[in-house]
Amino acid sequence: MMISGGGIGRRMLVIHCLVAVLCAPFVSAPLALAAESPLPDTIHPGLNYLLELSDAARPDTVDTRELGPLIDFILQDKPDGDHYYAAGDALPDPLVYHEFDLQRSLATILQYAFHPVIPSHVLALSSVRHSHWKEVNGRPRPLPEDIADRLGDLRTPFVIHGIEHEEIAPDLFTGAYYSYDLERTLVMCRVDGRVVWISLARQRDISDVGRKGFVLGPDTSWDFIYSGEKGINKMGLGWVESYMYAAFSAIVYVQADDDRPLVRCGVFKWLRAGWNDMNFVRRSHIRRGLERYAETYRDILEAPQLPEPSRIAAAAAAIGQLSRAQLQARGRQQLETLQARYGDEKDFPDEWYARAMADNGYLEQLTRPQLEAMLFLDYMQKALGRLPDQAPQLAMGNAGARGPTP
Repeated sequence: MMISGGGIGRRMLVIHCLVAVLCAPFVSAPLALAAESPLPDTIHPGLNYLLELSDAARPDTVDTRELGPLIDFILQDKPDGDHYYAAGDALPDPLVYHEFDLQRSLATILQYAFHPVIPSHVLALSSVRHSHWKEVNGRPRPLPEDIADRLGDLRTPFVIHGIEHEEIAPDLFTGAYYSYDLERTLVMCRVDGRVVWISLARQRDISDVGRKGFVLGPDTSWDFIYSGEKGINKMGLGWVESYMYAAFSAIVYVQADDDRPLVRCGVFKWLRAGWNDMNFVRRSHIRRGLERYAETYRDILEAPQLPEPSRIAAAAAAIGQLSRAQLQARGRQQLETLQARYGDEKDFPDEWYARAMADNGYLEQLTRPQLEAMLFLDYMQKALGRLPDQAPQLAMGNAGARGPTP
């Protein structure tokens, strides 16, 4: 990788900045000090087995005996605030573990997050700009419609392999955002009688170069601008060419009780990112982002205003039927709304905005998935009451949003 400019002082400044932020797609506010513990040796075989499942071999089934100690660890009561990470050479480094509980049944989670029509980033709106499946089980098609229904008669493991494209939201410090393809493996099985859903993702190749984005307002607003320009938006550092080199995540959902709407979610995340083929990611960076991801996931899924999956699917389908001209027109309206809402703030990109709105050049450059993502985010913000001055309109019907079943 090449960078423009030079000078030891300039390079050291970039190093310090990137060490603090290059943990895309998850970056958040600093954490309070907490105890750190290495992941127990008993779960290393299970984690390495998950790494193998996400590899090119792409097995059609899983050996659930490999996962017993891992599931036991996820369900264990742990001291509040304890942080877990991989130590030694047995697992990739830096690898971080984070867990959180969801007050919903596994069936409900699957109906939202793994739906053939609903964008797969529906519960990660603070972290992901857009994502879509390019291939499922070797063919260009969406996810099956009956995934959640399989929970009722789960006799043998159910496995899906595919390729998903993902573009993340700008991080909170540099504003950099990236896009890449993921090898995806989804597993539904029972481990020692417990229902388990596993979502594995491994980055296929190096990401596209980092581009300048802007986080507007508080993180909980989910308002972003994507400039399309290479670099980061920190003064004096716009020339930096950063990349995500490699990443792996395993999200394990465990429903210990079939009759209770409570799921424990354990996340294992490993990441290499930086510039000049150097990795600047530290465990603390990954952990900050996982906490941000978990908070958003929980806030959306447990929101009383969350529309039923069928209504969100209808909204996504309606957006998909719009012409490109209609998408661009609505995209322009959203950019105007962002300027009206945040234009007086010191971090608003006034010069970029003036250039982008002078003609339709910016909107013409956006891909259809990027344009559709703008409208879908706006729909979700309104449906969840994030924009209280505006009522959700698209595909919501006169009855408004109704909450999901537990």
